[in-house]
Amino acid sequence: MEQALLDWFRTAPGDPDESGAPDDDALPDDVTPPTRTELAAASPARQERLIGDYLCQELGRVLHCPAGTVDRHQTMTDLGVGSMAGLELQRRIRAALGVAPGLPTILRAENTHALTLRLVDLLGATTAGAPSA
Repeated sequence: MEQALLDWFRTAPGDPDESGAPDDDALPDDVTPPTRTELAAASPARQERLIGDYLCQELGRVLHCPAGTVDRHQTMTDLGVGSMAGLELQRRIRAALGVAPGLPTILRAENTHALTLRLVDLLGATTAGAPSA
């Protein structure tokens, strides 16, 4: 496997390149979580897709990288999620979805799919426990 030489002083997201132009891969201004209504109307496979896409967007924000570059097959640790990033991710998920897995669950997740499935479970439990209107 080849190693890449990285210039740490010139790799911050949003930093201008040598031309002075802003980075095209700057972080999105907003992340749009799926709504409860949207999740309730979706098939289980679609729910997983919606929550998985949202999770990658939040991981991109927390890790300061474009959501499309988040490798869905890596562990959270391999992605660079430590305790501080994990707490931020947990806070963002809770604010957006009303539920969040515990920090140990986030940090020990095998990959984004495993964390997505945990979120689907938490959302399902919350919906099942809620009184119907």
